[in-house]
Amino acid sequence: MNVKRTFFAALLVATTALAAAQTPPAPKPAPTLGERAEALAREGLPVCSTDVKQSVDALVHKLPPNLSGEVIRIESPRMSCAGQWVAVTSREGGFFLGVPWFLDGMSGSIEAKLKRFAWQNLQQNMDAVVGTKATRDGLFPVTIYQTTERGKIPLDGEIDPDGTVLFIGHFHPLNADYLKSRLSIFQPFIDASPVTGASNPAVTVVEFSDFECPSCQHASKYMEPILQKFGSQVRYVRFDLPLVTLHPWAFSAALAGRAIWDQKPDLFWEFKKEIYANQDSLTAFTVDQFTRGFAKDHDLDLAKFDAEVSSPELTKTLLAGLGAALSNDIRSTPTYLVNGANVDPGDNGKHLEEYVAGLLKKQ
Repeated sequence: MNVKRTFFAALLVATTALAAAQTPPAPKPAPTLGERAEALAREGLPVCSTDVKQSVDALVHKLPPNLSGEVIRIESPRMSCAGQWVAVTSREGGFFLGVPWFLDGMSGSIEAKLKRFAWQNLQQNMDAVVGTKATRDGLFPVTIYQTTERGKIPLDGEIDPDGTVLFIGHFHPLNADYLKSRLSIFQPFIDASPVTGASNPAVTVVEFSDFECPSCQHASKYMEPILQKFGSQVRYVRFDLPLVTLHPWAFSAALAGRAIWDQKPDLFWEFKKEIYANQDSLTAFTVDQFTRGFAKDHDLDLAKFDAEVSSPELTKTLLAGLGAALSNDIRSTPTYLVNGANVDPGDNGKHLEEYVAGLLKKQ
């Protein structure tokens, strides 16, 4: 199955490749980041359904003096596993795993550097807002706003005072539970997302998904056997990730889904099935008629439904959730976080089911 890549695929080419692919004449071994950092890196990387080839290399680019880093490459036929990551530790006890932007050749203020980098490397129109209070690791918080036809997507990161490297996402404490720390970033959006299954779960599966994504359509039934077998112990969260720059009607479908969920939560799951069943015939010109017809046929309050799908607040919430996902290493749809671990579902979802079953056996 081909996994639909987000705009982060292009970002990876523009950044991590710059960090690692330019092999110097006499490459140095990657620095040792320490046992704790290596353990966190293992936790943060995808849990693959097949064997992979993993390598670690030194960064070509310099990091600020208080930081050390390495490039981790995973080669796999599974697109949900393959990729490059940069692992970084700070002297102050921070850990980062993700995608940095190395701002070589950019001039001007930090804001100007970021705007120019985004345009030159990603062909994206972005504006940056830099905070004034340094983090424990000596970095400054940054929010980059990606302009889309639906509004601005906020992408969070941290940058050094000289504006040489932007870390997309956040540093986590080395002594923290990395999986819980990562999952906590998404919690405000999870709380507002459609959810089913156990009310007090041993395992929570968060599915980042897009209604227009063919791979998501294929994967839309992966959770059914898991909930049938383990519904009293497993909670399933559908996290809307409408890829607005790739899929013309995905955002409209996500808006409608939330409006349905807010009126009749159980009906949302039928809506999800209907959207995927009709995915091939829907267009940007017909999706609104389809979703409103669904609402009407199922006796929803249409005035309330219309008001919610046109609500600026709901649009802002979905864009913020999209930004949180893209900022925190969710690289494709569908992606599954299982108790915070990024799990490759495997062929027809078999590895996802096996992974969940394995966690429950440990309870």
